[in-house]
Amino acid sequence: MSRTHSPDTEAPAETAAHVNGLSPLPQNMGWVVSSRPLAIRLLGDQRLGVMEPQPVMAHLATRVPEEVRPLVEDLTSFAERVMLQTGPARHAELRRAFGRFFDADATDALTPALRTAARDIVRKFVDAGGGEFMTAVAFPYAVRTGARLIGLTDEDYRRLHKLSQKVALVAYAARLDDPAEAIRTGHASLARIREIIAAARATTPPDSVLGAWHAGAIDLPDEDVEANVVMLVQASLETVAGMLGNAAVQVLRMPRALADPKRQDDLLDDALREEPPLKTLERVVREPFEIDGHEFRAGQVISVKVSEVNRLDKDPMAGRALFSFGWGAYRCLGARLARSQAAELFRALHDLASSIQLIEENVERVRHIRFDMPRRLQVACAPPEVDGTPLTRALTEAIEEDDIDRPLTSLEREIAIVVLQENEVAVPDDVQAPTTIREWVTWATSARG
Repeated sequence: MSRTHSPDTEAPAETAAHVNGLSPLPQNMGWVVSSRPLAIRLLGDQRLGVMEPQPVMAHLATRVPEEVRPLVEDLTSFAERVMLQTGPARHAELRRAFGRFFDADATDALTPALRTAARDIVRKFVDAGGGEFMTAVAFPYAVRTGARLIGLTDEDYRRLHKLSQKVALVAYAARLDDPAEAIRTGHASLARIREIIAAARATTPPDSVLGAWHAGAIDLPDEDVEANVVMLVQASLETVAGMLGNAAVQVLRMPRALADPKRQDDLLDDALREEPPLKTLERVVREPFEIDGHEFRAGQVISVKVSEVNRLDKDPMAGRALFSFGWGAYRCLGARLARSQAAELFRALHDLASSIQLIEENVERVRHIRFDMPRRLQVACAPPEVDGTPLTRALTEAIEEDDIDRPLTSLEREIAIVVLQENEVAVPDDVQAPTTIREWVTWATSARG
């Protein structure tokens, strides 16, 4: 790489322009990286950190009345505990504390819950004849998985996600005409977040993040755990749903891919490489350094364009590196779990919706500065045919009745519901409608409404 000057010098424009995958950001803010080898070198360099909240919040405190500043201090204290907003040493400490929830053993332990969630969501989707995949499958499945990991209900997870967005907006309050109002709104949202987490912590499953915290098994101050529970909510929705949507496009376009787990895994890699759900990775230069004669100055932003550095080339240093889950010290903790989520979802689609197909070849995508995913993904599917003979046998054995036309008692109807669920057959909305074993089997083997 030839020597170039930093953009705040008086170097000619052509010198500061694109240099082997490096180009300047506007207003001397930093650099955009689109080179695979350079991305590996920079993202693995301990002299790079992340954007920490203290400078922004300190400036914000100067823009508001004295009585609002304690709210700014509380919000700052909360934000600086989030592992994705801390320097390398502090990040490593927090990462060790939460890493146990994402290692191979933890992911294996969570897999049955992933499978149940995937099958429940897909079954409802199939019974409706398909529809819009992102809102009916990808996002609900991401919510269900994130909620189970943390130890929340789906409803509380969604509430925390919405509230956390209001807290995050405080970082931009200095740009507003009335920053104090944005701070009050953000702090009120933070207070509500704390209430929801405190209530959930006392009743959550012991193998969840909140359950381990409640049992005293996370060796961190309560404030650290609280802040990073919110971080997990923020980090486990859009990016996971986007990954699932992007992968679904690849898999559903490829004939028989649902029946081939190895092909699915390859297509998931293709989706992550070509259309990563997170468009850029941002880092900040913590101390000045030089690479191949190019100066990187303290405070400059390094923005890595993920889809571009994901492109395979012949550089031996980069190999088959995939940057969609990040790289280096700040690589996504949930990468292994995300892949397991995708595998279980596609397994459920194969088992319960083998006829699923895209309705529109051209997929409408979101227009967002950070996220890349389908905006709408219309698909059609029909439930697989159910063989009535084994189901009839299962019902007659469970109910201990060979007369399949005898009206069932209320208790026998409850038994029939359990048998259908065990055989992964949808239960009718009106469980009083089928009155005999024959009618239950007819329901199960029909289009089911």
